[in-house]
Amino acid sequence: MVNYLMNKLKIAFFTEAGSKRGMGHLVRCYTLFQKLKKNNTRVRFFLDSDINFDYKFKNLEYFVWDNFILTEDYDVIIIDSYEAPLKIYEEATKKSKLAVYIDDFSRINYPKGLIINFLPESKKQLANQKNKDEHVYLLGLDYVLIREEFLSCKIKKDKQIFVMLGGADTANLSYEILDALEDINIKKVIVLNNKGMIEKIQLFKNVKVLYKPSDKELIENMAKSFISISTASMTLYELSFLKVSSIVIAVSQNQIIGAKQFISNKIANNYIDIENINWKEKLKKAVSILEDISLENKSIIDGKGTIRIIEKILELVEL
Repeated sequence: MVNYLMNKLKIAFFTEAGSKRGMGHLVRCYTLFQKLKKNNTRVRFFLDSDINFDYKFKNLEYFVWDNFILTEDYDVIIIDSYEAPLKIYEEATKKSKLAVYIDDFSRINYPKGLIINFLPESKKQLANQKNKDEHVYLLGLDYVLIREEFLSCKIKKDKQIFVMLGGADTANLSYEILDALEDINIKKVIVLNNKGMIEKIQLFKNVKVLYKPSDKELIENMAKSFISISTASMTLYELSFLKVSSIVIAVSQNQIIGAKQFISNKIANNYIDIENINWKEKLKKAVSILEDISLENKSIIDGKGTIRIIEKILELVEL
């Protein structure tokens, strides 16, 4: 019954990515998109971006929020955005049987639809905001979207530090972090999407650069690492799933909100405030502490979020 209904559905994703936005929304939406496509759902993926991501993602259709016009009706429209205005969400409800909103910090007062928020304490945060007449909610870590490649990854730890500051390193902190850790004699693996940074980063000793890595290369290096330095983004959920001890670097307001939740819920181990004048010294100390303790995290993310979300979408569309 489920597969039969999936074959009948027509679904569209609308999200954003790019040089100043990173790749978090793109990656998590694409995880859901791939699962639906694999089950023969008629699905389209629309992306507002100043970077062409065709080298990494297939079937992308590019658009601009400012010129957004919905010309087709869909069974389901899924929006994941920090930029789309309310009128776009309202249009989505008119052009679909079900509108789905992936949200991180209650950005706007969403119209009728399904709201998904992965944050560990989202149930508590949204308890007083819930509108059960207008909304259905999927809240918390049970609904984290983990890419399928991670689910089959074999975890074998090595002594290396993994550094990934979002898809575009929006705060340009890669160099500063490696500079802070230069005296720590552990291999560092850093993900870069800016080709112009490679030569500068390679001046550091014992550093491996992953420039626009394939998913396979990225996941292998994440899984092998025993410490990571990451923004409070989707990458942090994936690192937790792989049982990597993490230090959070927050580079935006929504990530600052998330960082404290990640630590209190044991998804991350420490948090560095880059506004602190001594943040580099604090980062070096945090890495040294994790190195001495040799922690191996126990993941509290089971990797079934994608399936749970699809099941709820099917249930709501079928009603």
